Amino acid sequence: MQKNLKRRQFRLLLVDILLMYAALFLSYYARHGDLPAGAALAEHLFHFTIIFVMWAIVFYTAGMYRLEMATDDLSFVRRLLIALAVGGLLGALYFYLIPDETINPKTLLALVVLMFGALFWAWRYLNTTLFHGKRQRIGVGFIGVTPESQAMAEALLQRPNLGYDVRFFYDENVKAVECGSPVLGYSPMIRHFVVDSDADLLVLANDKELHQELARVLFGLLDLRVRYMRLPDFYELILRRVPIGAINETWFLENIDLKSKRAYEGFKRAADIVGAVVMLGISLVFWPFIALGVKLESPGPVFFTQKRLGRFDRPFTMIKFRTMRMADNDHSPTGVKDARITRFGNFLRSSRLDEIPQALNILRGDMSFIGPRPERPEIASSLAAAIPYYSQRHLVKPGITGWDQVSGEYHSPSIEDTNKKLQFDLYYLKNMSPLLDLSIFFKTLVTVAMREGR
Repeated sequence: MQKNLKRRQFRLLLVDILLMYAALFLSYYARHGDLPAGAALAEHLFHFTIIFVMWAIVFYTAGMYRLEMATDDLSFVRRLLIALAVGGLLGALYFYLIPDETINPKTLLALVVLMFGALFWAWRYLNTTLFHGKRQRIGVGFIGVTPESQAMAEALLQRPNLGYDVRFFYDENVKAVECGSPVLGYSPMIRHFVVDSDADLLVLANDKELHQELARVLFGLLDLRVRYMRLPDFYELILRRVPIGAINETWFLENIDLKSKRAYEGFKRAADIVGAVVMLGISLVFWPFIALGVKLESPGPVFFTQKRLGRFDRPFTMIKFRTMRMADNDHSPTGVKDARITRFGNFLRSSRLDEIPQALNILRGDMSFIGPRPERPEIASSLAAAIPYYSQRHLVKPGITGWDQVSGEYHSPSIEDTNKKLQFDLYYLKNMSPLLDLSIFFKTLVTVAMREGR
């Protein structure tokens, strides 16, 4: 199932690359009245191939390969325009730094950007329309009604571009579900419903509690080529997070292997040190101006320090640029539109400039660039008492940014929001790798540029 989604993403990328070259040749023809040949062809292919690689990275960073993204709304158009603008600027910068007398890039590059933008939008719109065809969609039946399976059904309804349709639920003790799908209460009905509704995939909400009759019925569906998945695996595949209510200690034993991550952790530590040194080297010249902005708007120290919980529950002192007023500040957790945040502090937060001093925490080894956000010890203690497996997020170093931070949602330290945040943290704990870290890095750039999350 995961391979199927990866294949779809790779298909999108492959067609996009072909369209880039198509845009190049169409633009060249529009500019010169013929197609390049010989040395001109080699020169254009060489330089524009480098540019197209940069464009592919930009489009990935902009989220253009997220399968759930609709192609007929303003969010898609806005992301596309931003990606085209950044790609065009990178192309112009490339030709400025590496001039080539045989290529006149100004008009040609502009034409390529416009042509590719039109081809890209037409292709994505056509792809979405074709993929919505009945033959290419997957019918899903949920065996068991739980909060997690209902949340999963709602998520599929909200993400039609993924190509999944909820066909039915089965549960002997539940009569109806909020998403409006039919609920079967008699196991022999499952086969008839699978055939009639063309269900391809059955998701087991709790495969540990399948009674003998139900297990026999599900086993008897193998001749219909029905596929089966456990709910935690399907939930993770679609939502890229782990459902807390659908896992137990066995899940951790089966999925968390820190010993196998030693080489990755060594590489990550080296990258953290290099990145922190570069961050400090580039940003130090701006520290006096940031300090002046902090001091002018409210009296008090330039830096904000606070005890946070690190890896293996070890406390450390985190340092940031201060963004709140000191007067009448009880240091309670920050809320949405918190009145204690100064105007300059709001700018620092939205641009993430307040995080820069945490490079010192990274050099000391207390933090990493990427990982779960560190929490205050007293808050972490209360959350651990209320939320199962909360302490397991401390099996990795906390980070300046992470999988939760690029989710596009604001999560407060409340029980409900922390439950959601922990789902992302456990996904990262299970799947952490250089590739996932690179993805989070690029998504962070988009989050900062579009002022999302926080």
